Amino acid sequence: MNGLGGTGAQQSKDCSFAAGSVAGAPLRVSWFLVILFLSQLVDAINEHQLPLWVRITQVTVNELLLLFTVLCHEMGHGTMARRCGGTIAEVLLWPFGGICFTTRGPTQDPKQSLTNELYIVAAGPATHFPMSFAWVVLLGAYGAAVSHVVRPSSYLYLVPFGSPPPPCFNPGWEGCFHSYSGWLMYSFLARAIQLNVMLFLFNVFFPMYPMDGAKLIVCSLQLFCGASARCAAKVLLCTSIPLSVIFIGDALLSAMGRSFMGGRGGGLQPSIMAYMGIMCLSESYRIYRLFQEERLYTHPLFALARSDTTRVVDRHGATTRLNTSERDDPEAAAAPQVQFSEIRAFAGQGRSLGEVPSTAPYQNLGMPADSRAAWLKRMEDDQAQRNKTVRELEDERLVAKR
Repeated sequence: MNGLGGTGAQQSKDCSFAAGSVAGAPLRVSWFLVILFLSQLVDAINEHQLPLWVRITQVTVNELLLLFTVLCHEMGHGTMARRCGGTIAEVLLWPFGGICFTTRGPTQDPKQSLTNELYIVAAGPATHFPMSFAWVVLLGAYGAAVSHVVRPSSYLYLVPFGSPPPPCFNPGWEGCFHSYSGWLMYSFLARAIQLNVMLFLFNVFFPMYPMDGAKLIVCSLQLFCGASARCAAKVLLCTSIPLSVIFIGDALLSAMGRSFMGGRGGGLQPSIMAYMGIMCLSESYRIYRLFQEERLYTHPLFALARSDTTRVVDRHGATTRLNTSERDDPEAAAAPQVQFSEIRAFAGQGRSLGEVPSTAPYQNLGMPADSRAAWLKRMEDDQAQRNKTVRELEDERLVAKR
């Protein structure tokens, strides 16, 4: 395991601690995640805009909501892997979100393996739909309990990049919250909805490998669009590499307070974003090397790059044999382009009825007249040969023997 997955596996081994189990799978938490949480606490303490206990509660509960959402996302992957015959080795929570280390069920069919991979990848983002619905229901119920507060409709928080802010806090106003506890509760429920929406969009519509969106594109191209594995690899590289560079560039701009993706300067967040972009570039480079070496079939996303059998045509005819090659199947040659000829009205070479056809018009086809006549003679001889009876053929064979 290399790249981002390999880094997560190494952290799970050396830089994490056991935090119980989830659905029978061991759960581990990276120490770097604890360091990031402590950094966020320090930033909140230095703000001095709200009471200290409110700031600490905000950071703590928001982090718990994020970890709960990520954990449900990863368990979606793991649960589907179990349904496909695999197992969950462990789940790691770290600064990049989470990793569910799973095994795959035994299967000899590359297409079935890729289908199972598509199910496993799609199961993670699919968990955000029931979670978003549950949080919207809870927010609506809580809003009904505090009916004196002026608040937006709960479903408006499902709108990405345009969600309304939580209601105001002012003990002297009738339409605002009068206690921090009520205001925090409403803010946390709204935050939970927004987290699910943004994580779904980021995972599905941000095709930077190894994000789920890149895997969904690769699997769908091969299974539903009939694209070859090498073509899907080209698409993956063309989307993942530029996005990784943008991710690294935005992290550098975020450190200077000029982020165009909404990041904030300071703290460990820019460093984590840059490191994640570098790891994604490393994964893309690994796929590029496999592409150059024609060994994409060794990657789980490109199991269709090499066929189990190959068709061989020799002097004995066409036969199907086991594919013993250790390289990907050669890409199919591009279809020849269709050449269109201009059609002009009343520009043909006609002849009168009863007129003997001339061989001259055939010269316009790029074929000499004598070659055309010889070709027609061969066609007539072949047709006559096919129309002969069995008796006539036997007579010709006897004549040939004499």
